[in-house]
Amino acid sequence: MTQQDALSILKLGHTTFLTGAAGSGKSYVLREYIQYLKEHGIAHAVTASTGIAATHIHGMTIHSWSGIGVKETLSEQDIESIEEKQNLYKRYTNTHVLIIDEVSMLHANFLNMLNRSLKTVRRDDRPFGGLQVVFCGDFFQLPPVVKNTEFDEQIFAYTAEAWKEAKPVICYLTEQHRQDDDVLTRILKAIREGDIDDGIWEELQLTSSKKHAKDHTKLYTHNVDVDEINRKEFEKVKGEERMYAMTSTGRAPLVESLKKNCLAEESLRLKVGAKVMCIKNDPERKFSNGSLGVVVGFDDENAPMVELVSGKTIRILADSWRIEEDGKVRAEISQIPLKLAWAITIHKSQGMTLDQASIDLSKAFAYGMGYVALSRLKSIEGLNLVGMNPQALLVDETVREYDKTCMYASDKASEALKKYNADKLRSLHEEFINRCGGHTEAYVDEEEEKSDTLTKTQELLKEKKTIREIASIRALTEDTILGHIEKLLERGDKVEIKHCLPSKKVTKEIEDAFVKAKTTKLMPVHGLLKGKYNFHTIRLVRAGMKK
Repeated sequence: MTQQDALSILKLGHTTFLTGAAGSGKSYVLREYIQYLKEHGIAHAVTASTGIAATHIHGMTIHSWSGIGVKETLSEQDIESIEEKQNLYKRYTNTHVLIIDEVSMLHANFLNMLNRSLKTVRRDDRPFGGLQVVFCGDFFQLPPVVKNTEFDEQIFAYTAEAWKEAKPVICYLTEQHRQDDDVLTRILKAIREGDIDDGIWEELQLTSSKKHAKDHTKLYTHNVDVDEINRKEFEKVKGEERMYAMTSTGRAPLVESLKKNCLAEESLRLKVGAKVMCIKNDPERKFSNGSLGVVVGFDDENAPMVELVSGKTIRILADSWRIEEDGKVRAEISQIPLKLAWAITIHKSQGMTLDQASIDLSKAFAYGMGYVALSRLKSIEGLNLVGMNPQALLVDETVREYDKTCMYASDKASEALKKYNADKLRSLHEEFINRCGGHTEAYVDEEEEKSDTLTKTQELLKEKKTIREIASIRALTEDTILGHIEKLLERGDKVEIKHCLPSKKVTKEIEDAFVKAKTTKLMPVHGLLKGKYNFHTIRLVRAGMKK
């Protein structure tokens, strides 16, 4: 399923499981949908199964949001306690959409407790009290941590009675946006399918003799290895030490949660020569979460200068991590988004894209560790495998079977979506917005409007950024960026969009359809092409014709 089809399904208001292989764009779709909910005034909650995952999406853990915490059982008194707390009662009753990221690490038992508490507090017997729940994740990645053997048999969220009752629509993303080469893609596919032959092992073993292994960030399974390596290597670096202190605002418990779960240090120590990793995506796309480099100096304002693996030197300024609720920032911390990067744990690497990594899987102790570690990389060229446990590349057989079920269900959902034309889809999307008490016209932030939003898009197009990249940089939808292009053309501005257009063959086919239809409207052309291309592509080609 494409990202745009998944977004269309989410906008219908169905409880959904957004999944796909590592690098397929799950986080991108999630960000797009969150932005859509904000623009249309729909009350939503952004959560994740772990603190680290929550900081990536400016949310909180589902355990904290729900008030259930780390309980393994939920009594009637516990639910009454939730109901009596004003902030929890408000969350439960005012929210229309509940997003839960990294669902692979959420225990089935917790999901059943969440379902029960939502039904009770909201006085609604529908699954999850009538909320749209968006589960996001990949069950091939790290599984839940099991503390009580009583729940060993059914740990994965999809085995929960609540999951089965909710019957989420499956959106299985099939595009790949991380891996650059066929070799690594083939290896990761083999791990998912349980088809690891001698050829796969040989490919992996070849990486153990990389001459540039010393330049790689080392990925380990245990914290103790990581902390010790970073401390020792930092002490070896000569030169003046600079210290950067974290600042914070908001309620103390939320601030402490951010500090505990984000990768930023409260007191960051840096020196020229220190090996570092960027732990945030830069809004201007100069670096991304996982970009590696070396500190080469400090400017007049004490900002560290980092030379990335690509050879580009960039200035790193303080960035923020925050917890948002009901569109308001409840807590925020600010720090230089760098972390010492001689070593990092596999667990903390989730969500990152690495250029290079030296991976030690000799102490792998859980399903999915090998898959998570290898899938952080862009290509096999960046991999140096220094240790391997025979268990490291194994995945749970029941997960593999469920994955096949998800692929089939996702194909069916895609087929069902094709039955709706654009007008019908728009009507159904608006129906969901109205049910949630939102507004069908997207809200435009006044500050954004004042700063000439069209010009910002125009400048990024000049830099040869794609529409998807511009949407990501500006935290807007791709449709909004297309609207900017159309407005720029209407006022006679020069717009660089040739690099955004589809292939010459596709462009010609759509242009011919416009000529044949004798109209500039989208619906007749979409019909003439018998749905071969989506409205986004047709609209883009139309903009090119206007140009």
